Amino acid sequence: MRSESATPPLWLLTFAITDLRSRISALKVFLACLILGVTLVAATASLYRVIEQSLLADTRALLGGDVELDGNEPLPDEMLDWIGDTGSFSLVRDFETIVSGNDGGGFFRAKILIPDAAYPLYGQLQLTPAQPREELNARKDGLWGAIIDPLLAERMGQSIGDEIEIGAATFRISGLIEAQPDRNLNANWRGLPIMISEQAVAATELIRPGSRVDYEYRVQTDQDLTIWLEKFEQAFPDTNWDITTFAERSERIAERLDQIATALILIAFTTLFIGGLGVANSIHAYLDEKLGTIATLQTLGLRRKPLVAIYLLQIGILGSLAGLIGGSIGLGLSAVAISLAGDTFAMAGPGGAGEHGLDLWLVPLLLSWLFAVLTAYVFALPAMARALAAPPAGLFRGQVQAAPHEPRSWRIASNLLLAVYIGATLFWLPSPQLGFLFLLAVIVLWGLLESLIKGLRRGAKALENTDFADRNFARRLALANLHRPDSPLRVTLLSLGTALTLVVACTLIVATLLRALETTIPAQSPALILYEVFPDQMETLESGLESLDPSSRAELLPLVRARLATINQQPIAQLLADDPQARREAMGDEYKLTYLSGNPEGLELVEGNWWTQPAPDGKPAFMAMEDREAYQLGLSVGDQIEFTAQDQPITVEIKAIYRQKGLQTRFWFEGIVQDGALDGRISLYVGAVYQSDAAAKASQQWLARNLPNVITLRTADWLETAGALLGKAAAGLAAVASVSLMASLLVLSSVVSVSRRRQLYEANLLHCLGARHQAIRLSMLLETGLLTVLATVFATALGALIALPVAAMALKLPAGDLWWLGALVAGCVSALALLAGLVPTLLALRLNPARLLQDG
Repeated sequence: MRSESATPPLWLLTFAITDLRSRISALKVFLACLILGVTLVAATASLYRVIEQSLLADTRALLGGDVELDGNEPLPDEMLDWIGDTGSFSLVRDFETIVSGNDGGGFFRAKILIPDAAYPLYGQLQLTPAQPREELNARKDGLWGAIIDPLLAERMGQSIGDEIEIGAATFRISGLIEAQPDRNLNANWRGLPIMISEQAVAATELIRPGSRVDYEYRVQTDQDLTIWLEKFEQAFPDTNWDITTFAERSERIAERLDQIATALILIAFTTLFIGGLGVANSIHAYLDEKLGTIATLQTLGLRRKPLVAIYLLQIGILGSLAGLIGGSIGLGLSAVAISLAGDTFAMAGPGGAGEHGLDLWLVPLLLSWLFAVLTAYVFALPAMARALAAPPAGLFRGQVQAAPHEPRSWRIASNLLLAVYIGATLFWLPSPQLGFLFLLAVIVLWGLLESLIKGLRRGAKALENTDFADRNFARRLALANLHRPDSPLRVTLLSLGTALTLVVACTLIVATLLRALETTIPAQSPALILYEVFPDQMETLESGLESLDPSSRAELLPLVRARLATINQQPIAQLLADDPQARREAMGDEYKLTYLSGNPEGLELVEGNWWTQPAPDGKPAFMAMEDREAYQLGLSVGDQIEFTAQDQPITVEIKAIYRQKGLQTRFWFEGIVQDGALDGRISLYVGAVYQSDAAAKASQQWLARNLPNVITLRTADWLETAGALLGKAAAGLAAVASVSLMASLLVLSSVVSVSRRRQLYEANLLHCLGARHQAIRLSMLLETGLLTVLATVFATALGALIALPVAAMALKLPAGDLWWLGALVAGCVSALALLAGLVPTLLALRLNPARLLQDG
């Protein structure tokens, strides 16, 4: 044997690879566990980076300018002159309506855009055919041209040259909007865009006094935006327009993306963590087989440092291989998802994603490789330390055994590497704050799990000495297997329990949404939702609907849009003087106010009480406020607020705070006031029509012909759209949970493979001592059954603890009564997983005493 100083690094690498190839089949679980975890990490991380780059590459184009001023009326001339002196601007007017093909067979919600000649200030508007927008919108052969979104054309079954109905006018589809720089991200849900000319608006007869029309002024300036805003607010201190800068929009988008991405990446890291347990078990089994080789090499004179280097190289090779394979698969899945999304997340910057290829694809691949290697070392070092510390003298006794504990130096190195691993994870996450909270949750989880395991072991040991197991060998053996030091209890509960927790949480959330769509909404929702109904149209509307279906029932509610002026007699401008952005948002936001009437929204009180009497004269009216708005402003019952609507004040006192039932809501009112408080300011109504779906189709056609300004939405169409979106979300959640579950099953298979030899040996030994076959098998089944129950209870409790607050706070839907579904899923999956690992062991029991004497 050559001396250590003469041992070249290449020899170490050659030996490590040769030795690894001889038993690579024993490390298949090692590779599979790492590959699954790294695949999720790479897919979620790369997809997040592509979406982030796409949305934030040019936020000015997404917003449409450096600053956007949004209101429901034109800006005064003096304000436009001031803006023109400091830069340039573009105006886009828009309003929502319902459009249909010329056959009147289907009605679709759309947003009509009326851009001026300066549009767009940033980015490029790409049209098909590639002609100027003015030419495509021009009137030809008696019909105005409409440029529509390709998805809307697909839904309507129309193409270029076909005719569509917008309000009272017929338009010719003259072009398609292939790329719109400032396209609203909610367009697919709220209304796809249609561009028409200023001259064509009058023909639609959709705009009349009181109609809801948004005026979006996009400003382009070379000045510093902070200074520009300060000067603007000094020149116009009482402005009520919603003002947003591209920096603020970028910050909001980035914050929301970071939250979503962090949650997904944390799930991926959880799966990688579960895979790490499989790595630990797999490397433990592999090194157990190598104990004789390690002792032989040491006996032949190979020093400790090159020996350690050989096995460290093997772990690094396996980790690198898994990282590159898993990273490539993850990036491939991300690329497929992006291609399926089409142009939704196309790079906004010039040159597309090619200029960002290094950042978007290579960096996630390298980081995936890095975390694969780190995970491999973090989970493999303890087993490696005990194996390399095995005394070579065991060769002369016929059996080499790993050291019971890793040496102190190895323990320090393992802890330092774990700290580096945690630090790198927090550093890489888009939202380190959420990552830190996740770390705290993991620590709490570990504490609860350790307490559960210790309690179970103590209980099993105590129960073993009672009448329950005193005269039953199978029970005593099953209980003894649970509290023995080398029991697989901890790794089984941790791996299967964590994966099942994700499965239970996803199951409860998806089941809650499905139940809301399939039962609650159809039972309680109207057939039609109406918007933009004018007071002088109410009688015509009600009589027309009744003539179509005598059983129809319409509930119409007034809608008054108001702006917040004061809180407890203190002006908003003074109250939020120290926070310019919050002040602009509060002064620019519109609050939708209405009467309670029959409470068609099904609003639920959080604080306070409803009232029965009308608004008093000369005193503030009672008001109930939506919980999100109230708590965001720090309001509570008893506070006094003043709104401004149509230049008239509305003073109210908060009598109650309510919440809206998530998916059941249709109008999302921010405030409910006493009857009479809005009189004299009501210019629009919204409503709900209760009738059969067949009658709703006929009513929708009648309204389109006779009251074209009224926007209608069939609940059946909404449910279909919501169901399609929910199906995609459910598929995504199921895919993530399935990968995590697969990793867990691989971990369990590694646990079984490690413990199977011990189980078979002990079964043969017990049989030699007189134990019956049936008793040995029954003890294994009892042990598996108890582990199944524990994993089910653990996963159900923790999964419900995650899903129920999400359903209550984010979706505002009850899910507590669905706990049984989570328990059923957890029980079935855990039983199948544990039985799948037990059945091969039971089949392998051939209980031949001769084998015990032959093999030792």
